[in-house]
Amino acid sequence: MNKEEFNKLYETLKKSKFRQQKFPGWRPLPTISCITIIFISFAIFFIIMGILILIFTGMVKEYKFRYTCECENNNDVCQCVVFASIPEEMKSPIMIYYQLNDFRENHRFYMDNKSDKQLKGEQVSIEDLEKDCENSLYNGDFEFSGNLPQNDIAFPCGLKAKSFFQDVIDTFKISGRIVDITREDLAYKSDIDSFSKVENDNSHWLDINNEQFMIWMRVSPFENPRKLWGKIEGVDIKKDSIITVTINQTNYKNFDKYLIISTRNVFGGKSSFLGICYIVFGGLCLISAVIFINVFNYFHKKEKK
Repeated sequence: MNKEEFNKLYETLKKSKFRQQKFPGWRPLPTISCITIIFISFAIFFIIMGILILIFTGMVKEYKFRYTCECENNNDVCQCVVFASIPEEMKSPIMIYYQLNDFRENHRFYMDNKSDKQLKGEQVSIEDLEKDCENSLYNGDFEFSGNLPQNDIAFPCGLKAKSFFQDVIDTFKISGRIVDITREDLAYKSDIDSFSKVENDNSHWLDINNEQFMIWMRVSPFENPRKLWGKIEGVDIKKDSIITVTINQTNYKNFDKYLIISTRNVFGGKSSFLGICYIVFGGLCLISAVIFINVFNYFHKKEKK
């Protein structure tokens, strides 16, 4: 290719539609009909979804029981027994939750007082740990550290880990029959994959592969956090059954604590919040569609005059 041919090809490319960005394209212009259809479609979808969620939520059966233990010595492990009658049949799987009232764990200092790198098994400098786990860094800062060297770095460290809820369900009876509580497949897969990178050993005061600990570390946005304790699989609770739950209380002795027994559906547990949000958003879309139509008609009539 000589210079003359090259210059000719260059000029051709320089004037091409690609170079001048003149490719044909679809440029939709919003019209009142288009906008109205979009808003009405969103309104119908969200309102229907909200109603479905509320219907499924209403099918969830949930019972909550407050439990307290009296200890002669506040440092001892106390035992509580909860007796309750279940008026309706509950099909498995049956989820068991605990709830702490007025435990506002979404406080910024409390949420940030942990080391994410340590929990993921990464190497962390002492300086970073001192910043992340302020006032809860060494084994001596933890009452559950046992015989571990008090001046060693705690694993896991931080106020969030230190306050891990450690009450234990000792026995769960349905009409006198002891049933097993499953403590596996409780946490989110993302948490399991993240925490399982750590190999626990005798220098750790707590096994962080414990799924109840993983659930505890996920902060609740509510002032009365509710967290999954375990679940009962393969056993239904018959109507008017008497349940007897023995709980060994270890910490949070001054809080109102609740045992919650619940079934679940495809949307989770008993919570109408999501359904109400869907209906409210659908209603706003419908109101917006009506406003657009009225505004358009007002100015359209004004132009005709």
